[in-house]
Amino acid sequence: MRRLLPIGFAAFTLASLAIFFFGDSGLATYQGLLRYDRSLAANVEALKQRNQDLAVRLQRLKTDRESNVMLARDIGMYEPGVAVVKLTGRPPRSEIYAMGDLLMRRKADAGRNAAYKEAALSAAVVLLLAVFLATRIGRRKADGARRR
Repeated sequence: MRRLLPIGFAAFTLASLAIFFFGDSGLATYQGLLRYDRSLAANVEALKQRNQDLAVRLQRLKTDRESNVMLARDIGMYEPGVAVVKLTGRPPRSEIYAMGDLLMRRKADAGRNAAYKEAALSAAVVLLLAVFLATRIGRRKADGARRR
């Protein structure tokens, strides 16, 4: 029993460390959340810059008639009497108001994390049982050798 306690403690520690590093609230998940946080911060900065650009463009559209004419031409509106020449075979322009990427957090795969936990705990239990059985078999052999 004296040998069993440190081995059981070691098995428990091993299982706990496996859960700590690979579980659903472990170090790997924490690193993923940090990466997600950095990407969200970068997305917010890009959207702030886009917002400033659109505010400048809006101010220009409110005050400059030529900007209105250019925007109208971009969307296919022309003043009466203007001759329009369309070129075929040219790729269309990109959309005027294309928004940045919306970053969505994927939910953690609960099955994967549960599998890590089950594997770590099962390995600890199997190791504990193996040590227990080895200790019992060793004692029986020792008792048998003493009796002879």
